[in-house]
Parts: sequence; structure tokens; C-alpha cells
Amino acid sequence: MKRKRKVFLVLLIAFVILITGGCSQKVKSDQITQLDRVETTEKKGTSAKKLEKINQIPDDGIITAAQMDTISGEDGQFQFSGKDQDKGITYVWTYEGKRIKNPVDQNLKVEFSDAKIEEVKKAGGNAPYGLAITLQKMNLAAPAALGLTLNEKWDADNAVLCKYVDGEARKVCDVVVGSVSGVGDKALTNLAFNVLEVGDTYYILAGKSKEDNEENKGAEEKTKNNGNNNQQSHEVDNSPTGNNQNDSEQAAETQSGQSSHTCTISIECSTILNNWDDLNEAKADFVPSDGWILYTSEVEYSPGETVYDVLYRVCKDTSIQMSAKYTPAYGSYYVEGINQLYEFDCGELSGWMYSVNGWFPNYGCSQYEVSDGDIIEWRYTCDLGRDVGDQYYE
Repeated sequence: MKRKRKVFLVLLIAFVILITGGCSQKVKSDQITQLDRVETTEKKGTSAKKLEKINQIPDDGIITAAQMDTISGEDGQFQFSGKDQDKGITYVWTYEGKRIKNPVDQNLKVEFSDAKIEEVKKAGGNAPYGLAITLQKMNLAAPAALGLTLNEKWDADNAVLCKYVDGEARKVCDVVVGSVSGVGDKALTNLAFNVLEVGDTYYILAGKSKEDNEENKGAEEKTKNNGNNNQQSHEVDNSPTGNNQNDSEQAAETQSGQSSHTCTISIECSTILNNWDDLNEAKADFVPSDGWILYTSEVEYSPGETVYDVLYRVCKDTSIQMSAKYTPAYGSYYVEGINQLYEFDCGELSGWMYSVNGWFPNYGCSQYEVSDGDIIEWRYTCDLGRDVGDQYYE
């Protein structure tokens, strides 16, 4: 009997502890949940002090996703400046706040060297000037511009950014050579280019253009024969005509009272031709022989329209099949198929991707607003973007 009472007492105590512990645990659970949420937020860096218009790059080069988020969608440009102590080269990254839709960590540390520079200069037509520049591996949060100030004078008016591949200097983009400034007796050279890809070592090659040399030679001859007045006339006659053309176009628009906005768009799936064995046999008839579904075409758009709007209208006007679905999680439309070619039709890493002016945005096409002159390219990838120029990071 005593044993039964003892067992009952133990069970009763355990039950009370369980009930009390449950209530206590519920209160603590709420508190812990709140604390965990705060700690997780801080660890993930989802809250940060708002970035300024001009910011200093930290020693590790990292601007966190949380920091980038503070300027996401903001008007104006935001700059990040750094300096390579060994070379004495200063550099400035520039982002447009409105182009940042999906903030991610940015590693803005830039490294400079003379590695293989003589080889690359030779491969680039014996360019007189060259510089190796390493851009860290990252997923660009938006198209960016990079400006450099070299601690030396380059007597050049023409420059390109290139990659050194299989003994060849392959051009990536043009580099603008700015006016040469100086501090005291020392001259400086300014260079700038749009960054569309990173994660590798690139080379800037520079020199005098042939056209410039011919003009200089002609100017010198005229100066010798006719004096300074003719040299000035030579300079006026050979000034850029782009502004005059723009003025004429603006005048025509003013007279007509209309102003059109245009961009270009193209759709192609040539990567499938290189992966034909992986293609769903039922889709073979939808792949053009040259891979082009829509050749590069200039189209008009209305301000505020997105890449998705332009694609939808162009496909409708040209009777090209297109399928898309809205994904609430990302607040954007996802293009599943074009011309009956869908994701996974040519392998598990296949599907449609878009780029604007060479950059592959890290957000949906219905979030990217079109600007005048934008070059929109829709490309079918069979390797998660690697085969069409995008950079994929694990």
C-alpha cells in the first residue's frame, strides 16, 4: 500500500513539474524566439547603417548585403573608394541605387600587378601601356562602373579591358581614358570602364589610336605651312559630330512634338546546338538551324515598362510562343518557355536567362525597367548561365 502511494506521489510530482515546466517553457519559448530572431538578423546582416553617397571600402573589401540594401532602389549614385598601397592606385566603384533590386555581398577590393603584362601587351598589338587588374569573385548586385587613378602618366587616348586566354588578348569592353591631371610635378592618368563581369584577372591595354596619329600628323603639317590659325581650324573641322547629330534629332523631335524611346531585343538558343544529345526529342523542331528565334530588333517602349513587358509585346507581335508565371516570393514574373522551349528541355541546368547591356541581373525581368538604348538579350542556357556569359556562384 505504501509502495502504491509512493508511486502515485512520484507520478503526481512529475505531472506537476510537467505542467509547470510546460507553462514556463511556453513563456521562455516566446522570449527565446524573439532573441533568436534578433540574433539571426544581426548575424545575417539584414540591418545596417545607411550608406552615404561616398563610402570608404573596408580592408577586407566587403560591403554586406545589409549595407547594399540601405541604398536599394534609391535615387542617385553611390560610390565606394579604395586604394592599392603597393601601386599607389586609387579606385572608385559607382552603383546606381535604382538598379539594386536584390542586394548581395559585394567584394570591392581591387588588386593590381604587372603579372604577364609584357606577354599581354605583345598579344594586344604591342600596346605601349598595360596593367593587370584582379576583380574579386562575387555576384554583382547591379551594373557598376570602376574608375582608376594611376600614379603615372599614360600618353594614350585609346584603351581596352581584355582577358588573356590561350595566348590571345580578348577584348571585354572599352576603357575611357580621362584627362590627365597632376599633383605638383607628378602627372596622373584616369581610366574608367563599366564592370559586367568579375572573378578573374583582367588587363588594361592602352596606346595612341591610328586615327589620332594621322590627325596629329596632319595638324603638324598644316601648322608648319599655314601657322596656328589653320591648326585651330583643323581642330574645329575634326571635332566629334555626335553632338550636332543629337541636336538635329532633338530639333526634329521638337518640330514633330513627339519623342520615341527605343531599345533592342533578341532571342536565341544556339547553346542547344552544342548540346543536341541532351535535348528532348519532341522539341527538336522548335530549334532554328542557326539558333536565332528573333534576330536583334529595335523596338519602341513606354517609360516605366520592364524587360518582361517588352518581351511579352514582341512575342505577341511576332507570334512567338511565350509562357511565364508570377512568383509571389520574388514579386516578379519568371519566363518558363519561349518558342516551346522550356526549362529542363535540354538538361537539368537548362532554361532561359536575360541580360541587359551585357549584365545578367540577379532579379526578375519584370523588375528591370528599360532605359533608352538598352540591349536586351534572351538566351537559352544549358549550363546554368556559364555557357552564355553569366557567372554562377555556388
